[in-house]
Amino acid sequence: MVLAPICINPKEKDRSSNMNKNSEPSQENSSEQEIASLRILPEERYLNAIVDAVSDIAEICGISKKETKNLDKILVDIFENIVKYGFQGDTRKPIEVSILKRLHTLVIALQDKGLPFDYENLEQGEDKRFKSYLSKGYADQVHFYTLGNRGNRTEIVKNLPAIDIRDEMDISEHHEHLKAEPIGLDAEIRIDIFKHSKVHELVRLIYKCYGYSYANEFMYYPEQIEARLHADVMSSCGAYNSDNELIGHLALVFSKPGAKVGESGEAVVDPRYRGHGIFPKMKIYLTEHAASKGVIGVYGEAVTVHPYSQKGSIELGSTETGFLLGYSPGTVSFQNISEQEKPRRQSIALMFTPILESKRVKIYVPEVYQEIIETIYNKMHYDREFIFENKDSKYEEKGKGHLALSIHTDHNQGIITVDKYGKTTLEEIRFHLKQLCLQRIDCIYVDLPLNNKGTGYIASQLRELGFFFGYVIPEYSDSDVLRLQYLNNVKISKEDIKTASDFGQDLLNFIFNDWNEVST
Repeated sequence: MVLAPICINPKEKDRSSNMNKNSEPSQENSSEQEIASLRILPEERYLNAIVDAVSDIAEICGISKKETKNLDKILVDIFENIVKYGFQGDTRKPIEVSILKRLHTLVIALQDKGLPFDYENLEQGEDKRFKSYLSKGYADQVHFYTLGNRGNRTEIVKNLPAIDIRDEMDISEHHEHLKAEPIGLDAEIRIDIFKHSKVHELVRLIYKCYGYSYANEFMYYPEQIEARLHADVMSSCGAYNSDNELIGHLALVFSKPGAKVGESGEAVVDPRYRGHGIFPKMKIYLTEHAASKGVIGVYGEAVTVHPYSQKGSIELGSTETGFLLGYSPGTVSFQNISEQEKPRRQSIALMFTPILESKRVKIYVPEVYQEIIETIYNKMHYDREFIFENKDSKYEEKGKGHLALSIHTDHNQGIITVDKYGKTTLEEIRFHLKQLCLQRIDCIYVDLPLNNKGTGYIASQLRELGFFFGYVIPEYSDSDVLRLQYLNNVKISKEDIKTASDFGQDLLNFIFNDWNEVST
């Protein structure tokens, strides 16, 4: 069953993504390549050796000596804390260390089977294993995983050096491009798969159209775009004029190769061609392409400073599934803007376009969100068996859960992702919330698997901590996902948020009411 108008191009299946001739050919559509791995006893005499090895590899990969020294500090701190608090001084237990490339980043991963975290001691400051994990500036991202019987894993992620188009172009090119005369509506425009050889042209187009203000930082770096395309976690289409000049771009980004849903984004349209209907043409093309690959749906973020992006998505078959308040730090037009001039954080609407049928499954929904979640699924035309839970429901998880914490410094966000519930899941989330607030992280999210029994109970308990409704996405990562949001002293004005439909306004009102309810 097809839920959106789809016209599959029979040639689509024969298309292949070829790397730029100057790109590394090594990964063969893998987003990850291991450089080195070893098991090491956490004794000081070995610690210095592994730190030196990591430093040498980081420098070989192009990371500066100053940034490498910061990585050294994190490594030493993590090792010492694992030994002291995880192994209680027992240096006979090995730590697994992996160094790998993931997309265009260097990842240093440490995995141990030490004692589970004592959250009572953590609250009292006696267990300091999180001291460096939340240090901003030392790494571009930090991920922490509790893996049940497989122990604990910490990942420090550092972006590899890359060309920043903003350093090569002058802001005057942005201003002059915005003043350019519009192109006539009879101009020839072709929508086709995005060619990797056009990556450098794409980053220049981004800069000419947006200056310093494009929301997704990686789109200024050609190497980072190429890495995502090569790893099959990003699939793009382009709009081309009669001279084969790139005048538009739209991508689907996936959480992993083969994912059932993708995020529509990284959109740009040359302002000279506005009014030509390029964005909807690209979205239809990319939807057809996604359907041919078995993708069941596409979600995307729409700005809320105006209703037009939301309206365009609705006209193409999307529906709102939530709003994230204060999601992004706002947009700026110039570098080195002063603190006083920084704009307020901007909210986004989450739009979902159903493409193919989604199988009927059970989902465990918090009773307080019964009506709104049923309405969202009805609008997506996805059938679900709803089981409602509340904070008084029986919660029987006694084993170890699986949870991940990711910190995104570019948006000043912390994301807690729960894959499996355990006895201490609530305590873990409570602890992470406190630490993220102390680190002045603005927006904190918890993603819960709706297919897992206990989600309604956990969500109801999290509302007691100040979390409120964010959105739902079907089949995001092997499960439908409910995202709850928490704002850490962030001011949001409802009047700043524009919606494009009556349902969108009702959903926004519900979210604000939920926020007010959990805040009082």
